[in-house]
Amino acid sequence: MLKQQTKLRVRLYARLSKDDGDADKESNSITNQLQMLRYNAKEKGFEVIGEYVDDGYSGTTFNRPALNRMIKDAMDDPEPSGIMVKDMSRFGRNNAMFMYYVEEIFPNNDILFIALNDDVDTRFDENEMMPFKSIMNEYYARDTSKKIRSVKKTTALSGGFCGSFAPYGYVVDPENKRKLLVDPDTAPIVKRIFELSKQGNSVHQIARTLCEDGVLIPRAYRAMKNGTLETSTGFKFPTDWVAKNVKMILENQVYLGHMVSHKTQTKSFKNKKPVAVPKEEWIIVRNTHEAIIDEETFELVQKFISVKKQPNKTGRPNIFVGLVKCPDCGRNMAFSNPNGREPRFRCRTYVRNSNLCTTHAISYEALQQIVMSDIQKHIKNMEALGDQFIQEMHELSEKGGSKKIKQFEKDLEVAEKRIAEIDSVIMKLFEQNALGKISDERFEKMSSAYESEQKELAQKRDELRTKIRAEEKKTQSTNQFLETIRKYETVTELNRSMLVELIDSIYVYQAEGTGKDRKQRVEINYRFLAGSQCGIA
Repeated sequence: MLKQQTKLRVRLYARLSKDDGDADKESNSITNQLQMLRYNAKEKGFEVIGEYVDDGYSGTTFNRPALNRMIKDAMDDPEPSGIMVKDMSRFGRNNAMFMYYVEEIFPNNDILFIALNDDVDTRFDENEMMPFKSIMNEYYARDTSKKIRSVKKTTALSGGFCGSFAPYGYVVDPENKRKLLVDPDTAPIVKRIFELSKQGNSVHQIARTLCEDGVLIPRAYRAMKNGTLETSTGFKFPTDWVAKNVKMILENQVYLGHMVSHKTQTKSFKNKKPVAVPKEEWIIVRNTHEAIIDEETFELVQKFISVKKQPNKTGRPNIFVGLVKCPDCGRNMAFSNPNGREPRFRCRTYVRNSNLCTTHAISYEALQQIVMSDIQKHIKNMEALGDQFIQEMHELSEKGGSKKIKQFEKDLEVAEKRIAEIDSVIMKLFEQNALGKISDERFEKMSSAYESEQKELAQKRDELRTKIRAEEKKTQSTNQFLETIRKYETVTELNRSMLVELIDSIYVYQAEGTGKDRKQRVEINYRFLAGSQCGIA
């Protein structure tokens, strides 16, 4: 039966996004869609009461401004009206949402739906193919999404940049959109952020400093470069740096010259909300562009931003933050002034529960003197002994490193053996459960406990492997230690930069004896020397 033209008030809707592909881009352009809709409305004798356009929005989401406005206008319209699109895919590629609107919402609100190319017109009962076409539209979106993901992954694996905009400190190469170039305007700010962190400033302090200096936040800087900063309503405080943004910069390996991709992904082709990807699944390709930060500085900063720099009650800065540790429980030591006395370090575990560890207490001043004296001792020996000192440092590093490596390897062997034992135990538990010798509840409880232990052992194994590699590296880095310590030949007072560059950790042991006989071992582990140096407080 031929469809009769009926006087109808209609709203025209057009949509276009990159999901639609290059092949159909010309025919699906907004201009062509509207021309086609206007022509057909005129031919059919319809009255056009509104035109709505969403340019750059995916059809898999129904959260589109013009679409939502059009549907609201139609539902608020006291008279019956219709919605007309070029084809069903323009309205949406989410089958569930499409059918919900066309078969539930629209009929209940006296709204007709017309898709010209698909021969869909809800004024008539000849729309049997509509559900099948809607499903095909969704499959098209799913297939396109897979292809886009595949292309992005291939680009990422080859070291190409595939982000929406360049990371702060870089710009996209105008001749190659897959390559990054250093931005001369913001790269110095990135260097400054790392230097401030290296000096012991927390991410909150760095954010406050940048804000006070009037430095534009990354998003505002991009808007300024695009010429939209003045007209945008989203930048009431364009210099309002927050700790989170500073931390993201400090943790980003892109500043080492490495391309880091696949850090986030959308939940699905229908849900475009980004979700974080586990760090072990990131795609990292080394040396793809010019570095802004060197490896040594980056490693130092990672070490110190991992330490929570909570404000202390002493009223004075702690230049040792993140460095002073308890050799028994391994935790960072607490910095405080109990009962208003001289500021000192105490074991954090002991502070919380005195039954779990001992105090390991040492005064802040005493620790400063010990560390400064030890550094000065190395400097004096270096000046007095020359090549002999260098040789002695090499021997000390190799000897100390070999001893530590042997202990780490022994601990690693024990951990790996236990991990294998737990695999065997869990297998036996599974067999006993399958044979009915132990209940499901008992099996779940026991296997969960073993799996938890195995997980902790696996983490310990990875840490030990890292420590072994670090010690092996230290035995080859004595010259680097000498080069670094020469920078502080004339320094007479300990400072944060000196500590960060020279020292990896300081272990404070429990004091022995009392009064004049009191002695306390302080182990100073230098960054470029395997082994340790000891002081007496």
